[in-house]
Order: sequence, then structure tokens, then C-alpha cells
Amino acid sequence: MTLIALVSQVLLTIPLTIILNYFKNKNYSKLNQFLIPIVYIIIISALIPSIKNNVYLIVVFEIFIRNFYITNITLENKENSISFIIDSIISITLSIFTYNYFISNVESVIPDPETIKSIIWFLIIIYILNVYKITTKDKQVVIAEKKKEYKKENVVMQYAKYKNKYSSIINSKTNTVNNLTYAIMIYESLNTPVFNRKIEEYIGAVSKTETKYGIMRIKSYNHLTDEESIKIVLEKLEQDYKSLKDKKALNKIINSYNDIEKEDILTIYNQIVEFSKK
Repeated sequence: MTLIALVSQVLLTIPLTIILNYFKNKNYSKLNQFLIPIVYIIIISALIPSIKNNVYLIVVFEIFIRNFYITNITLENKENSISFIIDSIISITLSIFTYNYFISNVESVIPDPETIKSIIWFLIIIYILNVYKITTKDKQVVIAEKKKEYKKENVVMQYAKYKNKYSSIINSKTNTVNNLTYAIMIYESLNTPVFNRKIEEYIGAVSKTETKYGIMRIKSYNHLTDEESIKIVLEKLEQDYKSLKDKKALNKIINSYNDIEKEDILTIYNQIVEFSKK
């Protein structure tokens, strides 16, 4: 190694120290303290091939200078000293390994056209996969929004249909209970069409297992008609509503549903209330 190369390596420790201190002050991952020196000496070897020989010494010099500075100014306890020594050994070991197996064994660290071509194709594949992932995610969001919007658009129509059909049954003295019953009915019918319900009910009847019956989807071992399922739900809602201290906390009387289902039911309920005021 020439004297010029040695002096150049010593001077090149300055940018490395600045970079390492920047990342350390920003509290980035400690892994950067090991990876940055490796990347740095690879870049230096590519840009300045004349000092490529034993380029790992840049890391050694940098650690020596930083060790001298820290030991005399900031390091006061033994625990920090041991940690610094261990980190230094790991960093030097990784740099020597990189030099021996990646830098010294090749004429040029810069990839040849064929290697670059492979890298570009790899990046293209990664990019395409990423675009596909983002597009798919966006599409799912759009579908979810459309589905939600579809429910909103059909709430009034469904409400009018069911009120005309079941108003003789849904006749609680409390409008809140009536509207909540319709909201549950609309939610269940939108999420489980009649054909699906009939198939499920048939399988339950044949297998003699507990199955959801009726338009209100009541769990039972015995078959229930739509009207019977409505009466069961209406009666339960009336009892729960009477015992409810906060009359606005309707989510408490539909506690058999999960949070997402409650949100949908209450959304439908609010639309029914809004429509009824017109």
C-alpha cells in the first residue's frame, strides 16, 4: 500500500464518522452501525479503485479515532466501554469479511452489464409485485366501500318492504325497538340471502344440529319461521331496552353481535330513523 493510499484512507474516515454519528444521534436501528461501514467501503472501492487494497482499514481507523474521542470525552463507565469494544470487533470483522470475499477477489466492484441486467430485472419484478399488492389493496377498499354504499342505498327500500310485510308483528310501543328490529332484519337479509338461508336451514334440519333459522337468524335446534324469529328478537329487544339506563346506548342491547356487525346495524338503524322523520 502506498503512502498516498494510506493517507487517503485516513482522510476518508471523516465522512464515515459524520455519517455514523448522524444515524446514531437520530436513534436509528443499531444495525446501521454495522451495515453503513460495509456499504461505505464498497462504494469507496468502486469510486476509487486505487485505494481498494486493504480498504477495510478505513473502518479500523474510524473506530480508532472514535474510540480515542469517546474514551477521553464521553465514556465514563465500564459498561459502555465493553459495549463499544464488542460493537467495534463486530464491525471490523464484517468489514474484513466483505473485503476478502467481495472486494479483493474482483477486478472491479462495479457490476458488469450482465449483473446489472439481472439486478434491474429483479427490481422490476419487485416493483410489479408491489404495484399488484397496492392495486389489489385499493381494489378491496373500493369493493368494501361500494358494498357499504350498496347497503345504504337499499336500506329505505328494504325497510319499506319489510314494514309493509311485518308491521302487524313489529308493533312495540317503543319506536326505537321497532326500528332496531327492522335494522337487524335488513342487516341479516343483506348479508345472508334467502337462498343461502334455506340451504343452511335444510342442512340443519337433516343433521339435527343447532342452526340459524328465520330472517332474524336465531340459533335453534328446531325449525323457526321468519315470523317466529322476529317475535323472539322483538321480545328480547323490548326487555333489554326497558332495563337500559342510557337509552342512547343501543349497542348494549345487541351484544350478541361483534363490533363490526354492531356498527353496520346501527348505521342501518340511523338511516331508518332519518327516513322516518321525513
